[in-house]
Amino acid sequence: MRTSTRSFQKYLLLGSKLLVGGSIFYFLFRAVFGDGFKAEVWLHNLWQAFKHGAGWPISTAFVLIFFNWGLEAWKWKVLAAKVESITLGAAFKAVLVGICLGFITPNRLGDYAGRIIELRTGQRLQAFGAIFLGRFCQLFWTVAGGSIGVLYFIFTSPKQYAGFYISLTFSFLVLNFCLLIVLYHPRIITNVVAGLPFLNRFKRYVAIVGLYTKSEISVLLGLSGLRYGVFVLQFDLLLYAFGVQISFWQITLGVASTFLLKSVVPSFTALTDLGMRELSAMYFFSLLQQNKAYVMSASLSLWFLNIALPSLWGLLFVWRLKSKNLTLS
Repeated sequence: MRTSTRSFQKYLLLGSKLLVGGSIFYFLFRAVFGDGFKAEVWLHNLWQAFKHGAGWPISTAFVLIFFNWGLEAWKWKVLAAKVESITLGAAFKAVLVGICLGFITPNRLGDYAGRIIELRTGQRLQAFGAIFLGRFCQLFWTVAGGSIGVLYFIFTSPKQYAGFYISLTFSFLVLNFCLLIVLYHPRIITNVVAGLPFLNRFKRYVAIVGLYTKSEISVLLGLSGLRYGVFVLQFDLLLYAFGVQISFWQITLGVASTFLLKSVVPSFTALTDLGMRELSAMYFFSLLQQNKAYVMSASLSLWFLNIALPSLWGLLFVWRLKSKNLTLS
């Protein structure tokens, strides 16, 4: 009986790995080659960028991949410490597995599973709340930076409505202030979860957020802010490389606005996540009279560097997972 159970687990694990790997390659193919016009425009613009001496910003954006996900790994190391002490290398591996599984799941929910199954403790499901807190810290910077970007576009629009501008500015300030209050008083999250009947059953999984001190929250916010800066810089460099002809601060405000709009719209797969980023970027940069094809090429390149390549890297670690990794407590 035990032998048959082990054989079943072995084949189930193998099937899961094949499904994950096949799904990733399918989504990659659909993203790049599923729309012939998109692939043609992207590859043509990429070739032209290198041909006209814009290889250095693209190469710099590539190097920044390691800073981007390295900072996320550092953040995960700090977060996971409440459940299990892990090395930075183990944290980086967990992040890559999370990217890989998140690539093929709605709203990147696979990211939770990827990080949790890489832990060794029997209480690793408690890390669910830690992952949520890490995302919340990242969300704060997306909202803060995006608020400034959106306000810039509104204040520079042709129509002037003073009352509306004042109200919107006040709303953004209140929103950012409330996010900070919740972050530095994480027990608000646990109390809300415990108080809502449809979330009450998850309270033991998010209880961990109340264990982080204010100094630890500050560290997490600092790492999230650095990562947000790296992400914005990557997009800035790619937009510059593909020929967007506006000032650096205008590019940055457009990028910040793009990230905000993308973050508030649910994504069902890696394809919808990519499509939402493209649509958001093309909308904001069209307000700055920029070529949509260049913006689309930069957006696709950013997705390829920060999501597609790390997902393929993470797939190597997924393939090496053993059945004991999937036994959760």
